[in-house]
Amino acid sequence: MSTPSWAQPDSRLTSGFDAGAGWKDKAWTVSALYHQYLKVDRRGLLQVGWGVRGSHSRGKELDFTTAPSRLTKGKTGFSALNAPIILRQIDTLQMKTGITSFNFNVSAQISLFGRWDIGANADILGFALGNRRAGYYLGSRGYNKVDSLNLHQTYQQARPARLNILWLGDDRRGNLNAEIYARILFMQRVGVKVSYFFTTNEYRTDQPLVDDNQRFRFRSQMIYIGLTFPIDG
Repeated sequence: MSTPSWAQPDSRLTSGFDAGAGWKDKAWTVSALYHQYLKVDRRGLLQVGWGVRGSHSRGKELDFTTAPSRLTKGKTGFSALNAPIILRQIDTLQMKTGITSFNFNVSAQISLFGRWDIGANADILGFALGNRRAGYYLGSRGYNKVDSLNLHQTYQQARPARLNILWLGDDRRGNLNAEIYARILFMQRVGVKVSYFFTTNEYRTDQPLVDDNQRFRFRSQMIYIGLTFPIDG
């Protein structure tokens, strides 16, 4: 007498948790990322994913520069992607920063032998928190008729941009991260992650400055090292 049995099919979903830090010069970032991946093919070689990333960025006297595409490129949308930067319209806000952000994240990776992952991810939508801080404003044109209020070389109050949204080129807003990474599992439940990490942070001044601009952006590229913890799969 025998009893029939059925094999439990392998789940097409895997999930995990990454945590680590990146740094370069005067800027550094710590982050934690919960992620899920869907195996596109049977072997799970190609995977697409999504997740949520929390990050905290800090820096000392960082140079935040004019952010809106209408000023940096003189146009917006697709037409601005290959347009040159208009240097005479790039002002600077020197800030000591502290920004915490939470973003929805999308990703794709190649998984090899159930142990190696090579891929990329990017934040696309979220929000940020942080205190108001004073920044030293430097207008690229100094005192002139455009700066009728003599704002050049003054301290201005600013807060982190609240809304984070990924868009084309300089049309993006807020505080976003992206990375190109490699993970390797040394044991079943723990591994190491190394990535090239891209950060974008943004502050908004309390009052409009030259050209009615209130948005200033800082970009950085850094090496990121962390641990990865598979949850299932």
